[in-house]
Amino acid sequence: MITRIGVQPIIVAGSPAAGRQSYVVTSMDGEIEVASPNSVTCTNDLSLAGNMNVVHWDGSEAPFRVYKAVEGTYGFIGETNDKRLIDANILPDISKQPPSA
Repeated sequence: MITRIGVQPIIVAGSPAAGRQSYVVTSMDGEIEVASPNSVTCTNDLSLAGNMNVVHWDGSEAPFRVYKAVEGTYGFIGETNDKRLIDANILPDISKQPPSA
């Protein structure tokens, strides 16, 4: 279960106002994928080299899956056993969406 989710934008070039990203993280409860109770949002221009968002969370049931919103629809961007994922402009796969809360 995910108990906390956060995001830290890393801005190397440009300004943070160029793009807005929202993330949801899921964990496994047995065989069931469970979404974080809320999403987290930040502003960063991920199209610029060096800019990235570090999505981080507290949770105990790995693997964790991370989803990013594109035009209001969340799509899969990665799976990890760590409690963070770096988004350096990963294109979401909207054919894979998080479970409904």
